[in-house]
Amino acid sequence: MFRGIRKNISKYYLLFLIIGCVLFIFSNIGLYPLIDIDETRYVNMSRYMNLTGNYLTPMLNFEPFLEKPPLYFWLNVIAYKIFSNEGIYASRFMTGFVGSFGVLFTYFFAGKILKDRLYGFLCACVLLASAWFLVFTHVAILDLNFMVFSMCAIYCAVLPLFCEKEKNKKYCWYFGYLFMALSILAKGFIGLAVPCMSVFFTYLAFNKAKEMFKPKYILPGLLIFLVVALPWHCMIYREFHQEWVNMYILKHHFARLLNSEGLGRKQPFLFYVPIIALGLIPWTFNFIVIFIRDIKRFIKKIKKSDKIQQFFDFSTTDKKVMAFAYIYAGSVFFFFSSASTKLPPYILTMFPALSLIVGNLWYRVIKLGENKKELKISNYINSIMFFVISLLGLVFSYTYKMLLPDNIEFYIDNALVFARPALVYMLIISILFLFFVKKNKIVSSFICHIAIMLGVVWVGCDFGIPYYTSFAQDELEEFAQFINLQRDSQTVTYGFSAKYSILNNKKKIKYIITPNRDNFDELVKYVKNNKKRNVYILTRTKIKDLDNKKEFKKVKEGKVYVIYVDTLH
Repeated sequence: MFRGIRKNISKYYLLFLIIGCVLFIFSNIGLYPLIDIDETRYVNMSRYMNLTGNYLTPMLNFEPFLEKPPLYFWLNVIAYKIFSNEGIYASRFMTGFVGSFGVLFTYFFAGKILKDRLYGFLCACVLLASAWFLVFTHVAILDLNFMVFSMCAIYCAVLPLFCEKEKNKKYCWYFGYLFMALSILAKGFIGLAVPCMSVFFTYLAFNKAKEMFKPKYILPGLLIFLVVALPWHCMIYREFHQEWVNMYILKHHFARLLNSEGLGRKQPFLFYVPIIALGLIPWTFNFIVIFIRDIKRFIKKIKKSDKIQQFFDFSTTDKKVMAFAYIYAGSVFFFFSSASTKLPPYILTMFPALSLIVGNLWYRVIKLGENKKELKISNYINSIMFFVISLLGLVFSYTYKMLLPDNIEFYIDNALVFARPALVYMLIISILFLFFVKKNKIVSSFICHIAIMLGVVWVGCDFGIPYYTSFAQDELEEFAQFINLQRDSQTVTYGFSAKYSILNNKKKIKYIITPNRDNFDELVKYVKNNKKRNVYILTRTKIKDLDNKKEFKKVKEGKVYVIYVDTLH
């Protein structure tokens, strides 16, 4: 039996990854409501596109939304057609599907360049079980699509450097151009910038820059790229002309890259460092120890060399792979760190490269018996960290009444139903993890990483997020639905900190963001002018502007939100 498994090991790797994607992603993406302002916005835009059949122009609250390209919305519409509904599971399905495709593509690419499926399997597992990747496979926003399609473009373009057959290289380039076009349709022109930057510096370091511009690669590749990426851009420009240029090109691209003062998103250069450290859990310390070792070697190389090709060690295929992974990671990091606008999801694009680096550490220990010291040190730190966190969490769960004020105890009491079992699970796994590290059980230690993250995902999606949303998000959706069911109703939100936090794909919503005297007068004026409908105002209970006002009557009140209806009609 074991001989048969070894003979068909690649099939078992693939089967395990597919099962892993089901367990980590598809088994729980429909268990909690829309939790993010962007998720609410983009899902409702997808639903509106499905409702109207207008596949050219993304619409937000019945107005053209010209800042984003359409691929995300197209994929969601396909999911709605497949499932014949617009529910939460269907809305997140394509995000999970694209993420799973990225995991499998990583498996095939990494296995191909090193000619060992074990390496591909380890890299794919590292990506699948990384905290930041898991977050964005469970939240339906644009960034995961961009990460996967830009990753595929980079992988396809770099594969010819490791491909022996000349006839296969052209197909790699063709698929590279195809995926680059898809990455543009997923996120905009950075879908061109990030792959080109990563691929160019890789070929430059490998002293192969001329190959990028061979006519037999670039001419058919550009044709494929233009056929896929150009039609939508031409049609949307013909529809909106300068308005689209201002929003899509000038605001969405140049303003975000060069000047984010007006957007309020300017951050320091090292903004992404702590996000990477947290997002790479549970592999963070694996990466840190190997990065410190490699950066020391790299500095020694720089002191001895004056050419970029000599900065890296290309003596073996394994070292070429690591050189590419660091160039890929560095290109993404410096591109987004140099941009004026920095948001946490942007750096997700770096995680495929990090998975190649961490996967290489595990591969060299398992396959070649190298890097044992670095792996053991990092695994000791990991196991102790999880042990301490789970132990302190359990201690806190029994002592919090002595530490916290009474008005907070209620929230902790309800959370303990799932928190204590989760902490016990993590404590048991961390003890096993520590035992396996001590006994040099490498494969068992790797499985402990997977087991910890699987527990985190299940507890978070099945209990943690639903518990969190029960305090406000569930009530918000309930109240919004209540208004929608009223006859001749018109929704106004008053005093919400974020515009478009709720949407209705059948009726336009009026948003009045900052509660003050002028905006209250605007609200009264809007009600008076809207004579054909009953105006329902959705606001927060802490905002008292509408209390005891003759123009409005309270009809529904909850813990966080309250609904008023106008009395002027």
